[in-house]
Amino acid sequence: MRYIFVPLVFGALLLASNNPLQTATAGAYHARAIGNHALGSNPANLGHYGEILILGGPQQDTLAIDIPFSLTLLDSDSNAVVTDSVIYYYSVQLIANPDRKLVKKVQKDYLSQFGRDLTTAIIAEESLYKFRIGDLTSRDSVNALRDTIIAAGYSDAWVVTSVDPLPLSEEMTPYFTMTIAGLRSDIGNNALYPDWINKQLFGGIDLREPGAKDNFLSIFPTAGLDINFQGGGSWLEVGMGNFAISFIQLQVITSVTVPTAIMNVIFDGVQFDQPQDLSDLTLDLLAVAPLSLTYGRQLQIPALADKVDRFYAGAGLNVLLGLTDIHLESNKLMLSTTSDSIFIEGEQTLVSNIDNNNFVLGTGFSLDLGIAADINPQLSISLALQDLLGSITWPETFRKTHEFSISLLSAEMEDIADYSSAEKDSLQESFTILDTTYASGSGNTTYPAQVVLGGAYRVSPALAVDVALRQYLDNDYFTGV
Repeated sequence: MRYIFVPLVFGALLLASNNPLQTATAGAYHARAIGNHALGSNPANLGHYGEILILGGPQQDTLAIDIPFSLTLLDSDSNAVVTDSVIYYYSVQLIANPDRKLVKKVQKDYLSQFGRDLTTAIIAEESLYKFRIGDLTSRDSVNALRDTIIAAGYSDAWVVTSVDPLPLSEEMTPYFTMTIAGLRSDIGNNALYPDWINKQLFGGIDLREPGAKDNFLSIFPTAGLDINFQGGGSWLEVGMGNFAISFIQLQVITSVTVPTAIMNVIFDGVQFDQPQDLSDLTLDLLAVAPLSLTYGRQLQIPALADKVDRFYAGAGLNVLLGLTDIHLESNKLMLSTTSDSIFIEGEQTLVSNIDNNNFVLGTGFSLDLGIAADINPQLSISLALQDLLGSITWPETFRKTHEFSISLLSAEMEDIADYSSAEKDSLQESFTILDTTYASGSGNTTYPAQVVLGGAYRVSPALAVDVALRQYLDNDYFTGV
């Protein structure tokens, strides 16, 4: 058992960013991530920590600060969930003062003396901050509580009556979070889908049957098969209250378009005296190391008071260090065959930040914006705009052109495996190959931005359903959802 447990713990630490919620819901963690997991998802979720920022005039019973761990004192009188117009809620108020720091000090002193058994809250009302204790429905119980508090030295304590309970308590979330290391990846395409893969690749299809091959190839678009990938890793992501920062990250984004003609050659072969145009192969690759800092707060907005229970907003700044940028700008590839020879001719132009294995690093930035709202205790929604205005500037880029022309006889192709090194060198010298490289000045790369719309519904205390819809804005790497 010990031999299983140790690697399991190590794997959990290493892949901490791939938490069970993310794995079980295929990335839906973007909608409800908290702590340092707000990095790369929605900075507004950091608003679950810290104090509420009030916008506009003060509202009654709006600022909930302290959350009790349990309610063991006067159980029959505590924390009513449903407000009834015929039920009055009684609390003991210790202080009312415009100085928030003073009210916080009184709250801290009370908690250190009495603990967290009863609901406590700081209320913003009439330009004052008021610290209240208890959420009781019995006048006798609240009088007993008041007398106990007065006997402890709070001589100014008095009973407050309200038709509304104190702000409901929530599950406590950790103030400090850290991920030692994590891995993440996404892969997509513009043609293949699960049902086709199951039927065509794992359904026992026989491509030798009439029409089977044409049906197999019909799914590929005339513009080609586009395959895109986004992945990377992180090292030491830290969340502290309303802030989160990632010190070391690696993001790799790539897109490859395979022309339909190449797929036809693979499955149909090459016919004699029928030249094949295999051009239009495209490749775009970007590797970046971002340094991310995000911040989020819960906001109290009067206009939303009757529409949502809680509202959050946040923003993040990503400083981008460009490592690699490669673009296959143009590609020409022709293949011709006869009964006794094969002829290949091509030309590729590659633009990158690499010259003779020397990498010219780029710099840039992007912005993250996000909002989230708890509509009610069961339903939450969020919207995030990630990597807005993202761009990377490269001080120098290089354009490389590779031209070649290769002609082989059938006899040479049959014997080439038995050639000596000298014969292979001689054969290669007969090919026409021309490589040209020159500096093309500075360049700029647009960093892909995306919109993430998410939601969560709490079916029960043990079950929550999370969904997330991600749409990339126009870029060179990703298209679609």
